[in-house]
Amino acid sequence: MRAADLMSSPVYGITPDASLDEAAGLMMERGFTTLPVITAGGLLLGLVTESDLVRALFTPGTRGEPTPDGGAVAGLRPHAVRQVMRGTPVAVRAEMDVSDVAMAMVDAHERCLPVVDGGERVVGMISWRDLLANLLPG
Repeated sequence: MRAADLMSSPVYGITPDASLDEAAGLMMERGFTTLPVITAGGLLLGLVTESDLVRALFTPGTRGEPTPDGGAVAGLRPHAVRQVMRGTPVAVRAEMDVSDVAMAMVDAHERCLPVVDGGERVVGMISWRDLLANLLPG
């Protein structure tokens, strides 16, 4: 069985300039834990996960460099997906065998990976749940 046989499609992605609120809203609305960050043409740029958003939105403290007097600059919390996304993500090919997909997930320490075509355009997403559902009878 191939990744294309189990992947979720169509793809719901987000652009790097989208707000963190937009990313969180899409995840909640669709029940996703990971979104591919893509160009308008569907090319993969990165991933943003629930944990990335929670860390960015709820971690106390300020971000940025301390000032010379030992203070901190307020108002530097991230607001756009590009500020929290994971760049250069692992992706799997649509024709890849699902056992190789599982190993790629384990090696990358990811629960969900984008599935790309030969031109690096995201055509689906595949998760642990997709793999496990395939193992269940009936």
